[in-house]
Amino acid sequence: MAESIPEATHADSEAEDKKYRRLLLFLLSVATFFEGYDFLLINLVLPMIQKEFGVSTPVLGLSVSAIAAGTIVAFFVVRLGDRWGRRPMLQFTVFAYTAFTALTAFSQGLVDFIIWQFLARVFLVGEWGLATVMIAEEFPEKSRGMAIAIVQSMAGLGAVMAGALFPLVGHASFGWRGMYLVGLIPLILVGILRRRLKETSRWSRTREIRGGIPPSFFLPWKKPHGYYLAWVSAVWILAYITYTANQVFWVHHVMNSRGWNEQMVSRAISLAYLLGISGFYVAGRCLDRLGRRKTAILFFCCGTLASMAAFQTETVWAMTLSLFFLTFFSGSFLPITSSFTTELFPTEVRANAAAWANNLIGRLGMVGAPTLVGFLASPLGSVGNAVTLAALCPLAAAAIVLKVLPETRWRKMTDLVDENISKE
Repeated sequence: MAESIPEATHADSEAEDKKYRRLLLFLLSVATFFEGYDFLLINLVLPMIQKEFGVSTPVLGLSVSAIAAGTIVAFFVVRLGDRWGRRPMLQFTVFAYTAFTALTAFSQGLVDFIIWQFLARVFLVGEWGLATVMIAEEFPEKSRGMAIAIVQSMAGLGAVMAGALFPLVGHASFGWRGMYLVGLIPLILVGILRRRLKETSRWSRTREIRGGIPPSFFLPWKKPHGYYLAWVSAVWILAYITYTANQVFWVHHVMNSRGWNEQMVSRAISLAYLLGISGFYVAGRCLDRLGRRKTAILFFCCGTLASMAAFQTETVWAMTLSLFFLTFFSGSFLPITSSFTTELFPTEVRANAAAWANNLIGRLGMVGAPTLVGFLASPLGSVGNAVTLAALCPLAAAAIVLKVLPETRWRKMTDLVDENISKE
């Protein structure tokens, strides 16, 4: 009888942990939902912005690149997760990106539109990065890949909502500005997050071992982690070039080169994104069953083919179908690369390493892609041809995964860069 007490206590603890993980998955999914809404929104309103503010296509590309530069500044936000904790930084990012998204609705010209969206992007990406780190630290190896995929798939559902609201709100009295006012909804989430969200046990334990001393800025580059950090950063750059070019210019392409209207865009995006989100779950299943490397190579190669089809087909159904495959495969670039990024590095520098690889270095691909496409469009004959060229980048990313990166499916997470100082 005495022996059953510890067993019951252990069972209760396991049940409580599972319950909290479900809650954590829900809270982070809601936050990421609106991150996806805002990311697609700028792509939907680009033609309206171009017309209202009277800018050329090259200037439009530069503007989007300037806004995307906020994803690099997010480096400083994400890495603070190692210094101050995952929980307080996540709460702050949700509040900040909501505020700046709402302020975008009151832009009076291109300059302040860029400023507000730049700042919103800093905290949108900060939230996304911190959410991924928290999931990786709180979920066991057998379900970690799927959990990351589920959270990041919510960005796709947010994009579906943006597409569905576009013809309804976009042509109402508020126009494109009304679409940004919808972004006020996450303020409600801030209160929920403050009460229910916990700090990750891994970060708390690592903080205690280090005696409260935060890790140094360049610690992720210490051997042997620096080698993998460089290569993971390269994969992020290559993935983001194609992913961003697809996201930014598909609506611009079909409305300007194929003669689509807002209703056609809304129907195609709503259908393709709603069905294409299944790619996240398939990728999550593959990550946990086939492994990170096989899944990455499969999705990167198929993503290249889907991107080419999306910008080279001409009929409405062919373009809608190719958009579905584009969403299915290229959307999963993010959880796949996130799995490598969170699993290759110890808790002590996990957020810092993710900030280096994804935000500071990797996002150069996101920042540069719109400008690259904008300036290549003329010599190559169209925006579609420029994006098609950019679609080759995931093939190089697949080669890096094949030749360099290790399999991390069953990798046990460590807490310290130098495990010798740990008593565990």
